Amino acid sequence: MSSHVERIRKMPAKVCLISPPKRAYNHHRPPLALMYLAAALEKNGISASIIDPVSVSDVSGQRKVEVVDEILKSIERERPQIAGISCFTPEFNDAIALAGQIKALDSGIKIVIGGVHATLRPKEFFFEGSPVDFAVIGEGEETFPELCRALMDGSREFEKIKGIAFMDGKKGFLATDARPLIHDLDSLALPAYDKIDMAWYTAPNPYAVRGLFLSSFYILVGRGCPSECTFCVSAELRKTVAPGKALRCRSAKNVVDEIALLKDRYGIDSFYFIDDNFTLRRDLVSDICDELKARGLNLLWSCSARINTLNEEILKKMKAAGCVQVDLGVESGSDAVLKRLKKGINTRQIKEVFRACKRIGMRTFANILVNVPGETEAEVEETLNLLDEIRPSVTSFNIFIPYLGTEIYGSSGLKIRPDEYWLLGEPPLKLVKESRFRFSSHKMDFADFYARNHRKYNSIFTFLPDYLSPGYLTRLARSRKRREYFLGIKDLAMEYMKQVR
Repeated sequence: MSSHVERIRKMPAKVCLISPPKRAYNHHRPPLALMYLAAALEKNGISASIIDPVSVSDVSGQRKVEVVDEILKSIERERPQIAGISCFTPEFNDAIALAGQIKALDSGIKIVIGGVHATLRPKEFFFEGSPVDFAVIGEGEETFPELCRALMDGSREFEKIKGIAFMDGKKGFLATDARPLIHDLDSLALPAYDKIDMAWYTAPNPYAVRGLFLSSFYILVGRGCPSECTFCVSAELRKTVAPGKALRCRSAKNVVDEIALLKDRYGIDSFYFIDDNFTLRRDLVSDICDELKARGLNLLWSCSARINTLNEEILKKMKAAGCVQVDLGVESGSDAVLKRLKKGINTRQIKEVFRACKRIGMRTFANILVNVPGETEAEVEETLNLLDEIRPSVTSFNIFIPYLGTEIYGSSGLKIRPDEYWLLGEPPLKLVKESRFRFSSHKMDFADFYARNHRKYNSIFTFLPDYLSPGYLTRLARSRKRREYFLGIKDLAMEYMKQVR
């Protein structure tokens, strides 16, 4: 597949922002972090591009070689002064390898790594012979342009730039003072849509509003989370960055301005609030719903929500504003497990929210975790009993593997070396065959558990009423992308067949 970067490239950029190879198989989920960074660079007068290859199949083996080759060819065309690579922990090894290949292509290109792993473990990127020049710690919209400007101007006073790490010839590894969090999110430029292939990202697909075939885009309302869930890195990230308000949000007007722009410019029919917990601030959710209705945008949407932030009143308001589904972190049907995970919810609250959703006709998507530390077979049975009672529209069974920076990783005794970080990107069902990745106290066959229960609690027929409803069919007939909907029916059918195998 030829890179869509070539089709949208305008002129060589001084800074290239790069999605790691495996993100090419992205199910139409855009690289929002890179888009915000590109917008921040351009706002500061620094030309930027995003190298974001797309793959319709898993990126491994020969396909991975091809994707890396696409990235390198784009670098060769652009000849940037600086290359920024985003990195989660499972991508560490790929990011280092890619950085080395870029340096081999042009040793003068400065390599900057950012993202969660660079924030939590910056020192790991600096070792003898490392191709990495700098790491950005925390949010990059202020830090990265400042660093780029210093590099372009030939400044060597890197210690004055807050929120970076690097190797100093005399002092060795240095991490500068933490940069304060960005609190006025409305001041940020909107994501740089022109730097990616928006035709691909807004093509009808069943991934954003989960299970419904719609032209969609992803919207980020806030940053940070005050919760203490033991399987999440949020608590550790709060310790790493400068002290400040944990949760920061855009205004309702700013959010809906972006949604209106996406509808007008790119013809979307729906959107997904990609925040881990969109409903943490119920007052803001209410304001966004009011703004959506006042503008008459008539778009469908869904979001992730926290059980203890919902009630029937706010759910009704969300539905009236176009929300058709809420994704909920149920995790377990055992109150003991929920307490160990520090979810801050209990099964009574879960049941109440699902009953409210059923009363108002809101679709539900339930996330379930198994293989959590100390989990017993009886506790898994409690989860299945809860699912039988609440009957989500869709259920996602997730085999838990702890990431670095989570409380569970710290207390589990699991030790993963940097050269093994790639393992965390492997299918969990494959990993739990190793005893060190098995945290439950039972000996359940997780592959058999997943196969049986995925089939039991999910059916392609759950979406038929939506697809056959007059409202959905009318929306498609009036859509600017109606031809794409028609042409995409075959791909949709193939995707559903994969799900039921």
